[in-house]
Formats: sequence, C-alpha cells, structure tokens
Amino acid sequence: MEMQSGDLVAAALAHWPALARQMGEDPAAWMAAPLSLRNDARVARSVLVLQGPGGHRLVLKHQLRPGADPGFPAAVAAHLAVMEAWPKGVPALHAVEPGAQALVMDYLAATPLSQLLDAAPVAGQEALLRRAGRWLDGFHSALPGELRVFQPKFTLRYLKGIMAEVASGARQVVAPERFLRCAGALCATQAAYEGRETFTAQTHGDLHLRNLVMDDAQCWGIDFAAGRVVPVGHDIARLLVDYAILHAQKDAIPEGEVLPVGAASAFFEGYERVDSGDPSVGLLLRNRVLAEWCGLPVTGRSIAQERRLAGIMPLVGRVFPGI
Repeated sequence: MEMQSGDLVAAALAHWPALARQMGEDPAAWMAAPLSLRNDARVARSVLVLQGPGGHRLVLKHQLRPGADPGFPAAVAAHLAVMEAWPKGVPALHAVEPGAQALVMDYLAATPLSQLLDAAPVAGQEALLRRAGRWLDGFHSALPGELRVFQPKFTLRYLKGIMAEVASGARQVVAPERFLRCAGALCATQAAYEGRETFTAQTHGDLHLRNLVMDDAQCWGIDFAAGRVVPVGHDIARLLVDYAILHAQKDAIPEGEVLPVGAASAFFEGYERVDSGDPSVGLLLRNRVLAEWCGLPVTGRSIAQERRLAGIMPLVGRVFPGI
C-alpha cells in the first residue's frame, strides 16, 4: 500500500525524541509541520520544520527509502566537513541518527536559487549567478585542492562508452543519431583541452539550482552528495548547465557556447578560482549538456522531464551548431 503524507511525517517524528536528546532539548516543547515531502518509486523523504521555545526553528530531515543508503552517511560527513572548514557556507547540523537516516539542522529563511531565477529578469538572473559563483568560490577554496594538468581522456572515454551503448541500441536516447553526431563532435575537440592546467577541489557532487538557497544577504549550500576531489569544472558545469537548460534565453547564446555572454561573465565575476577559459570548464560544460540529454527517458517523461527536454534541444542547437 502506498505511503501517505501523514505516514511520512509520522515516520520522521518517530526519530525526533532521540535527536532532541542529542541537543539537550525537550522534544515535547517543539511543534512540527511538513516543509516538503517526496514519495515515489525510488525515494521516500520528508523535511519538517520544527518550532520551539522563543520561536526558534529547526529542520528535521528523514529518508525512509532507500533504506541503508550508503550515500546518507557520506553526505552527512561531507556537510560536517564543510561546516568545520567554512561554517558560514552551510546551515549548522545539530544532531544525526545515521541508522535512521535522520538529522536536524538550522532552518534557513531562504529560497532555492531555482525559484529566484524563475521570477527574475535577465539582469536579476545575472546578479543571482554572480552570488552563486561567489558561494562556489568560497566552498572550493575552503577544502583541499591543487593545481593539476587537466586530462580530458577520462571524460571522453566515458562518453565514448555511452556512444557505444546508444549505437548498439543498449541505451535509448531521444534523437539518437543526432546525439551520436554531437558527442562525436565533442570527442574531436580533445586536443584543445590537453596539457592545460586547472584546479581541483572537494566538490559538492550534486550542485543543481535547488541545492543553493539564498536570502537577501547570504547564500548557503545544502544536500551535499560527497563529491570527490576532482577538477572544479564538475561542480561549475552541473550548476551552469542546469541554468542554461531551464532559464537561459537560448537565442542569446553565441554559437558554440553553453551560456549567454552576460550570464557567464556574471558567474565568473563571483567565481575567481578559475576563469571561463579553464579547460575543465570548457569540456565539462559541453559534456554536461550531453549527459542531461542522454539522461532523459525516451517515453513516459514526467512534467519536469518534459520541461528539461524542451530546454535541452534548443540548447544543443547552440552548443553544436549545424549538427
């Protein structure tokens, strides 16, 4: 029987007494209300806002499914590492029950970057991207990383594996022949990225537009996915391609590029660790467009997936003109 919203809330609240004891709080002194609930074939997750003495607010997050998810302790460890190195960049984490996949952190009176961009004109979008770049620069600078020669062969080797699956029919992709032509065109540019230096950093691992939240003065990162120490272009590409698909004016993107000039300039005014000419940025932005394309189902797409496809295909026309 499918779990109802009330069941998700009850499952989360069952762990609140133990979490409250970790913080020295009386669980009965706090009132809970749902903030967001997700229940589908893959994930059952609840986020509750808790209001306590003096109007203080906290967030209780509980993941019921998948159970015993190795990603949960890894994500908590990543959040704690950022909190220690750069506390102003993340909400404070106060209590964790690893076996229950439940935690309590500060409530932020903030809005996801995705929602802010939905309501913003072009100039406003650029200002938001500048702030996002500033946050990512602070995050990448807070944890260990180093100058390293970028090696495009790893990304392109993986892409060629995807191409082989598409060509054989083992992987279904919207417009497969066009996908193969575009992917082949990117592989042909390998020499342009060889032998050039980039920076590595501890990466977020899932830096889409919903995982940055802002108020009028500050920005925070949430829902870390315990990314590896890899070239900074991985995080940058994840964030900026999400923007390019969902928010960028496609006719403002120069041929061969992924972003409008103003959007790219604004982001890199905030992000100073590398510039827009960095080889990991150049290759991984374009590879991310292909990854988003082949990641969508051919049939049975959700409303959100249809929106992404509607943004991806005209973007492909700008990134890979004439193909």
